[in-house]
Amino acid sequence: MAGPPPLPSRRHLLTFGAAGAAAAFLSGCGGPGSPPRPGALANVGAWAPGPGDQSGARRGGHIITAWSNEAQSYDPAIGWDLHSWEAISTVLHAPLYQYAGPADGPAPHAAAAMPKVSADRRTYTVPLRRDVRFHNGRRVTAQDYVWTWTRVLDPELASWASSYLLGIEGATEVYEKKAKKVRGLEALDDHTLRIHLSEPDILFQALLCQPYMAALPKEEVARLGAGFSRTPVGTGPFRITRYDSKRQRALFRPHDHYFWRGTPLIDTLEYRWGIDYPLQALQLSGGKVDVLGEGLVPSQAARFTADPEMRERFVHPVPVRGSQWITTNHKRPVLKDPRVRQALSWAVDREQLTRVSFGLSDPWGCAFPKHLDRYRRTARPYTHDPDRARALLKEAGVGRLRLRFLHGTQDPWPLMAQVLQQQFASVGVEITLDAMSESAFELATSKGEGDLYGTDMYIVLDSALELVTTCFTSDAAQNYTGYHNKRVDALTAKARKAPTVEASNAILAEVEKELTEDAAGIYIGSLNFLAARSPDLHNYQMRGETGSYYDRLWVKR
Repeated sequence: MAGPPPLPSRRHLLTFGAAGAAAAFLSGCGGPGSPPRPGALANVGAWAPGPGDQSGARRGGHIITAWSNEAQSYDPAIGWDLHSWEAISTVLHAPLYQYAGPADGPAPHAAAAMPKVSADRRTYTVPLRRDVRFHNGRRVTAQDYVWTWTRVLDPELASWASSYLLGIEGATEVYEKKAKKVRGLEALDDHTLRIHLSEPDILFQALLCQPYMAALPKEEVARLGAGFSRTPVGTGPFRITRYDSKRQRALFRPHDHYFWRGTPLIDTLEYRWGIDYPLQALQLSGGKVDVLGEGLVPSQAARFTADPEMRERFVHPVPVRGSQWITTNHKRPVLKDPRVRQALSWAVDREQLTRVSFGLSDPWGCAFPKHLDRYRRTARPYTHDPDRARALLKEAGVGRLRLRFLHGTQDPWPLMAQVLQQQFASVGVEITLDAMSESAFELATSKGEGDLYGTDMYIVLDSALELVTTCFTSDAAQNYTGYHNKRVDALTAKARKAPTVEASNAILAEVEKELTEDAAGIYIGSLNFLAARSPDLHNYQMRGETGSYYDRLWVKR
């Protein structure tokens, strides 16, 4: 099975952040209604997966989240930028399964139980909860999932998520307009969904956690037309009650029929956008906003982490699995030689380099993130060894090597590029820095231009397989620079069909060792995520894969 296209990573998507109309925004800074008053203690009949500390939970309150940009779309088949991703993942829509709490794996959400998987691991039978309703009050049925997933595959919709569903039997025929129905999708009855895969896929259970897999009401999609992208009808804990592009805000209120009874606890959630990062930091510390939707970027992290009191009050570290590396252009003849790539890897002082990220990455010289669940690493990470770098360059017959490093304007890459320039110069490699706008950078790298450029990615589908199939297999969607390794391709395909996570991870350890020894990239860091929220918010939970879980937090001011 070919690897899926890249699910946009949270940090990667920060490249699309831009300074908004901050002055105009400030003129309308007050939220609707009066400040929240202390509410009664919550009486909750059921909690969503991984609700955290429920003691002292209180009702009431208004929460404001700041964003740099307007969302692309609140339609889960269309939106993928950070603002859209949180709205479709944890606010408006509820997929069958949800990652539980801040670090656990999939747990039943709109599904009544974990799926029953056939002996050949190709058929999943999912029992549905009987109390899930759309925001319009209609009950959700298995047929709603069949229709929704078929819609994602419709080429007329041009959903970026369509390729993630191509492992379902008959999905490719629908995508190619050769069929109207996906033969691998069955509604056995109103409350039972059956999915047939073309071949086993260890990633499929994590796929069922994704927002584009949540049920949508066909009648509301038809009724709202283009308006569905801004005011969709879903099954999530909140329904949208106002979307104001001019004033740059959206307002959400609790879904009256949300299936986790008694939640959410807050009265209203408000999104505001068009706020640049420095202003976001000021508004958070000044009590004007409660959550920074994109978390802390390096320039903000420097301010919030340097002062212990600020860090204690506002910073919320979030466990994530993400890697940061320098992509090398394997189409360049000199970079086809693994000794040259290895030399560049030994030349990097990762400790010095990651200091400019202000806590958003840790130095790390392997292909996969430093901390992975149920994973035994066999690869040995690169460290800083300039003498070894020089020896490898000499062995490869390389004299004065000149390379072009592309980078955009988003932190931390402009400063990291300068540090790398100095480090490579110490082993006789001359780096020309080519700064460009973010849109130009995205276009140039997608075309395979330049020799080197920075890359970072968070794992969303619960396995390092996602990173490999996105960036390092021969047919990977983000393999723009021609890396090709038959052993990596073969092992990756085997890992995807493995019967258990442990078996898949054992094979992936071989993949990582191969990628590291072959220096497929110059690995520099293991990513961290620093969320930022008001100290008045209690039981705040956030995941790098989804965003803030507003359904379980409460306000105490």
